[in-house]
Amino acid sequence: MVTPLDGSGLAQLGFLTQEDLSHLGIDNTHVAVYVPYSFAWSGRLFIVPVGSVTPVDAKAAEVMKFILSGGVTRVEDE
Repeated sequence: MVTPLDGSGLAQLGFLTQEDLSHLGIDNTHVAVYVPYSFAWSGRLFIVPVGSVTPVDAKAAEVMKFILSGGVTRVEDE
């Protein structure tokens, strides 16, 4: 998933982890997106509007490799 960053025109890559957040009292206009940090096994979980999420046509493992490398690796085609 690609999500915008603070209206600056920048975007970040992340992973859609939950579409239904009703168990947290959050309506269906928001989803959970996990954004890992580069060079670490940590990250942040954002609750973002559904309309701010753009799917990426790539395998999750390839995108994770790209993010964790700081963008140094390439996302391989199937």
